[in-house]
Amino acid sequence: MTQLKMYKRLQMFVSVGMLGFLTSCATRTLVLDPRIDVVRIGPNVVGRVYMYSDGKWILTDKIKLPEGWYAGPGPTP
Repeated sequence: MTQLKMYKRLQMFVSVGMLGFLTSCATRTLVLDPRIDVVRIGPNVVGRVYMYSDGKWILTDKIKLPEGWYAGPGPTP
């Protein structure tokens, strides 16, 4: 094999390796265990939540959740 071909293969190997390294380090994965995990709400969190009323769960419209509140599995009513 010529040195040019070896250099090209090495360059390709390093490029693919760096791409894999950068993408795996750049992602953030959070795995929640709904039986025990509690999270704290961060800034600018907007979404729909369930509200327990008259013996049933009702899905609300989108609301802004206050920063600092805690969210978790809680007791079943």
